[in-house]
Amino acid sequence: MKKLFVVMCMVLISASSFAQKTDKGDMSIGAHFNYMIDSPHNLGMGANIGYMFMDHVRGVAEFDYYFKKDGVSCWNVEANLEYLFHVGDSFTVYPLVGLNLIGWTGGGTDTRLGVDLGAGVEYPLLSNLHLKAEYCYKTQGNGNSILKAGIVIPF
Repeated sequence: MKKLFVVMCMVLISASSFAQKTDKGDMSIGAHFNYMIDSPHNLGMGANIGYMFMDHVRGVAEFDYYFKKDGVSCWNVEANLEYLFHVGDSFTVYPLVGLNLIGWTGGGTDTRLGVDLGAGVEYPLLSNLHLKAEYCYKTQGNGNSILKAGIVIPF
């Protein structure tokens, strides 16, 4: 895990000269649907808010709820940092790293703190409406892989 984190940091540092400028202070809100790839394969939905802390670095706070399946449901709160690489004028690619707190209910309850590692893409449909797709790996227990797809409204 430590080696993966070091490699991701090195990639961000070495590739930073290729990213284009984004205005500091920009904010965004969004909504998305989730699919938990690992068992119990729950579907969910969530909302997020983002803030550009500095050029190319966006902080995102998020809440997700996964619907009950086989008697199990869960919720997730996370805070991630995304390093934005603008590819032309058409879309943005980013790696992400952060912390999350996930809680399970059904057959008992469990809440665990973990790390998020992932990547995503964002495509502008209009100047104030973007599509977003993301993969995120959560380190709790044996790990959970999550796919997310939704919209983002920058302002």
